[in-house]
Amino acid sequence: MIPDNTWIFNSPVVPRNFDDQETRLHHRLGQDAVPTLEGGRHLLYACPACRRPWYKAGRREYPRLTAEQLAHLGAALHADVTALYTLPKTLCPICSAVHLGGAFSIEAYPPRNGYRLLWESASPPRALLVAMIHRWEYGSLPTLLQREPDTLAAPTCDARSILDWLATCSYPETRSAYSDEESQLLARRLSPCDRIERIARVWRGYAWHDTCPPLEGVALVSLAVAVYPCEAVPFAKLLMAWKALARAMRVVL
Repeated sequence: MIPDNTWIFNSPVVPRNFDDQETRLHHRLGQDAVPTLEGGRHLLYACPACRRPWYKAGRREYPRLTAEQLAHLGAALHADVTALYTLPKTLCPICSAVHLGGAFSIEAYPPRNGYRLLWESASPPRALLVAMIHRWEYGSLPTLLQREPDTLAAPTCDARSILDWLATCSYPETRSAYSDEESQLLARRLSPCDRIERIARVWRGYAWHDTCPPLEGVALVSLAVAVYPCEAVPFAKLLMAWKALARAMRVVL
């Protein structure tokens, strides 16, 4: 049914309930965020620190683009590379390594069901940590571990609120450690292996339920870290690491 108020088709603001995920992403990012074969999307960003454009393809990152590379990517993604201020703002890998000691990303489970946070340190020993916070009523832990998040299309204030919550969340009285099957489920979606050193690792993590005001209800929370197969991961240490990371991410988001 076509609405009587056809002005919405020309409105600069996309109505919240009148578009799909691809339309919302294009409107917010100012480019065609084409999905990659291995997950994630092809995106051009502008770094707020060095003020240079950079390119991300899934988990692969390419800073310091040449003028020819930038022009080619701009044409391919239909992005206005002559106005870098229109590109989404995120620290490039180089500035992130210099200022934060590693690279982080935050993605969303559409539609507005939760977030996945990923952290990878820049120097040895290379740490890889993932946090998943999802509405409880939409699935169990095995279901969550197999879900593929998408590029963040919500306002950054929403992401900041989830980081604020994670940085201050209470110590859960009960939680469950990942089973071997659950570790493998996550590994199929997100490799725990070091991308540079090619060291074989496995996921070790914990999950629990908690009230999460940013998600307006009870959330399923899961924290995990990639470790050597025989390495133990105390829950308290993992939770404290994510609290510190959430505070650091909050400053630069």
